[in-house]
Amino acid sequence: MFTKAIYETALTSEVADRLFSNITNASYASNTIDQSFLATLRALTHKRLPQAEEVRLACKVLYLDDFNISESKVGQCMDLFIPETAKYPVPSRHTINIISTTNTTAGEKMLDVVKRNVGSGKRYLSSYTRRDDLQVFYARKVNGLFYTATDEMNTIIFADKLELKHFHVLQMMIPKYLPRLFAGSPLTEPEIALLKSTGNKSAVEYESLLEGFAKDLDIRAEIIRSKLAGFGSVFERIRAAELRNQIQWHQNDYDDLLTKLRETSNKIQECRYTLAGLECSINDNSNDSEIMEYFMCNKNLTVVKVAGTAIEFIAHGYADIYDVDAFERYVGNHNGYLYSSISSSITKPQMEMLYRAVFGDGLYKLRICAAYIADMKTGLRPFQSYTFPSESRTYFPNTHIQHFGCIGSYAGRFQEYIDRRDYVGAIDQAAVSARNLNFYDSAVMGNFARDFSRSKVKCLEKLDGTLLTPREVIIELEGDIECPDPLF
Repeated sequence: MFTKAIYETALTSEVADRLFSNITNASYASNTIDQSFLATLRALTHKRLPQAEEVRLACKVLYLDDFNISESKVGQCMDLFIPETAKYPVPSRHTINIISTTNTTAGEKMLDVVKRNVGSGKRYLSSYTRRDDLQVFYARKVNGLFYTATDEMNTIIFADKLELKHFHVLQMMIPKYLPRLFAGSPLTEPEIALLKSTGNKSAVEYESLLEGFAKDLDIRAEIIRSKLAGFGSVFERIRAAELRNQIQWHQNDYDDLLTKLRETSNKIQECRYTLAGLECSINDNSNDSEIMEYFMCNKNLTVVKVAGTAIEFIAHGYADIYDVDAFERYVGNHNGYLYSSISSSITKPQMEMLYRAVFGDGLYKLRICAAYIADMKTGLRPFQSYTFPSESRTYFPNTHIQHFGCIGSYAGRFQEYIDRRDYVGAIDQAAVSARNLNFYDSAVMGNFARDFSRSKVKCLEKLDGTLLTPREVIIELEGDIECPDPLF
């Protein structure tokens, strides 16, 4: 165990650092610049190390006394003792970590804490196994603990007050620290001699053997060979890479164009099928069209005019689509918009009685109407302030449509049916919208109350089919025998 520091070797020179850039030392040992451990590592591992992997020697010196360790919790101690490279190992890196103290008492405390908490089955570094074989081997030389990871790529050495001679002798078991690298690759006689020489009292033999490794290696030639390998074909390789990229670009363009061609072909075919069906329908004059049959069967629809793709029509029906809860919520509020604009000749209790007879008890049905133009190209549009023909004289115009020209979400639903080529379903959305009353809409229902309370239209139908005006219904509900003078 020589005490001489090895400052410079051929295997740790600047030239060698470039050659062995994947075999490095992350720190200095025992507060010196001794380079022997790194030199030995390079001599033994450079032929065994795969090109994509690396070897790292990392030494950490702890400047602690026993008080620092005794007064600290186990977790705090482990944060100091265990290096980051052990907690988070790099998959392609083989590592030898050496952790030592400068104080013997602190070193013994450290080893005690480590022994109780580190290794398989313990709280820390459970993927590491304690190497009792190494501890026994170094029992008379180094007071330490040795742990190797299950992947056999990383070994941690905890040592008490590591002196330079101890640092040298630890090199003797490098193959045991990195078993994965040396598996299936036995040591040669020169390599064995080099390892044994680290235990000598003199460094002469070690330095001589190390120089022999450097000469056999021919570092300069190796650097030239490794750095300039393939340089002669560098331009060919650059051009080859460019061509590969161009091929990929052209292939992507080809695939995109091919996809577009398939999509276009499918669209053409789909249009042809649709066109064939339309032509058959156009040329078949033997039967009425579906939309014609719908208008003929639906007695509540009146066709006014047809021009191109547009149909002007009137929808008749009963005001039977409304929110009952909304009606009940507002009908009892005589200060609300259902009563704010009613005729002065009708009291609010009379108006409530009329509302309830129609929308609550169902004793009378409100006949309602609305006018629309349905264009199969541009959509559904209601007519505002429409002049209804004589066949609509017993129907009350839907206030939302007649006064505000609005049909809400029904326009969107109409378009959905048109997009599916369901023209009957589209027209039916208009018929449905004509029957709708929104008791939540104060502006609409305020106008409705005003016009409904003044209406002379016999728009209320009894269960026996008799038609009455709103005023006549109020009289009937109150049981009056004689009809009072006209109020309008």
